[in-house]
Amino acid sequence: MKPFEIKRRRHWQQHIRDNAYQVDALSDQKIRYWTEALDYPYAIQFSEGEEEALITATEALWEMSCEFLDRFFTEESPEAVTDRLNSLGIMPEYHQAIAQSWDRETPEDLELATRFDFAIRNDALGDVSGTELSIKLIEVNGETPLLGAETIYQWNWFCNYRSQFPSGDKSLPKDAYQHNEYWEKIANRFRVLASEYDFKGRGVSFLVDENLDEDSEMAMQLIQILHDEVDEQIYTQIVTLRDHYDDDGELIRRGIGLDSEGYLVDGDNDRMPILWKIYDWQNIQADMANDGSTAALVSRLEKEDVSDQVIIEPLWKQVLSNKGAMAYMWQWFGEHPTYGKYLLPTYFETDISTEAARLAVGLHIRKPIIGHEGVGVAIANPSIGKVEAKAAQGYGKEGYILQEFFELPVASFGQQKQHYMVGAWSVDGEAAGIVIRGDGSRITGRYCTIIPHIVAGTIKL
Repeated sequence: MKPFEIKRRRHWQQHIRDNAYQVDALSDQKIRYWTEALDYPYAIQFSEGEEEALITATEALWEMSCEFLDRFFTEESPEAVTDRLNSLGIMPEYHQAIAQSWDRETPEDLELATRFDFAIRNDALGDVSGTELSIKLIEVNGETPLLGAETIYQWNWFCNYRSQFPSGDKSLPKDAYQHNEYWEKIANRFRVLASEYDFKGRGVSFLVDENLDEDSEMAMQLIQILHDEVDEQIYTQIVTLRDHYDDDGELIRRGIGLDSEGYLVDGDNDRMPILWKIYDWQNIQADMANDGSTAALVSRLEKEDVSDQVIIEPLWKQVLSNKGAMAYMWQWFGEHPTYGKYLLPTYFETDISTEAARLAVGLHIRKPIIGHEGVGVAIANPSIGKVEAKAAQGYGKEGYILQEFFELPVASFGQQKQHYMVGAWSVDGEAAGIVIRGDGSRITGRYCTIIPHIVAGTIKL
């Protein structure tokens, strides 16, 4: 694994505008969300053996995730599942519906994709000849796995870069390729979902937060894959959370709502038979509570047959994506012969065990069990206090986990220094590629930098 400097392409911003979603962020020189906006643009090279290690880790961790959920929802004592759901800060009203979503078989509550965030090191950083990586799971992004559009654009960069710089200084190795099958694997998964849920006959609604451009861009990318690769005749619409008004305060279009029977409806008050959402279940549940609509939504979600309104990603993803899940994974699989090597010691902050206390008195990570994009995360050492921290912004009231600190690798060029982490995609249990984020902070946050990668046997000096 080796960072290497690349050239800034001629007209790179125009290429993004012509070939990418997330256009505004990726092409903005000031935001520095894409590597070519940096003073020293760079990419990461992996060896073929390291790619294989990433694939093995991704697929093993999906297997572990399924075993984790099976165990999480096993009622070995009368209150076991309730206690675990409570420990994750999930509203009690939804406990039964969440358990049913994992156990349901007809129709099964199917998912689209999951992203595992990895911290990766090898013993000799910069030596791409080795095949042994130390891969550690930092967290699971199963419910709102953004970065698909960025994953796809790095392939467009790869093709364009190779055509602009076929040889000479900072060209790519001749045998270079990418670990990137995101488009193809998502298309295959959509074919399964389209058949199982009758996309053609029922249409698909894509729910986004209208205040977050990345939500809409991700939805549009998925719609393109669905239409290009599955069936262009499938009806799709983008629906927003909130009502939309013009500059004069006139209502243009309503956001989603809930009818009297607990069905989510679009701006025309029509039920949406198939709904893909990038909005967290936790936030939906909070919105329903504020609106006094919890009972109506719960009654529908608890129905034995919920095929009249399928929601992707399903309710059980709320458990998998909760940071508290990492504490259970460590408890249950920390000594596992296959899964254990990928896990970091992790405990709830309220854990009073000897092992948890030992972790708490050393250098560790403190994370809200419900949080996003590094918000509320701190690197801490009790002897010196917080080493580095992000503002909580209201997160943390449900509790925290403590996780063993694992130093991210660093890419250094001139005075530019970035820590980088790897997001590994799992689609239907198969590894589907990676997306890398770099940040000057050791806590990766919003609008870090997207770093493309290559895989090659030839060492790029």
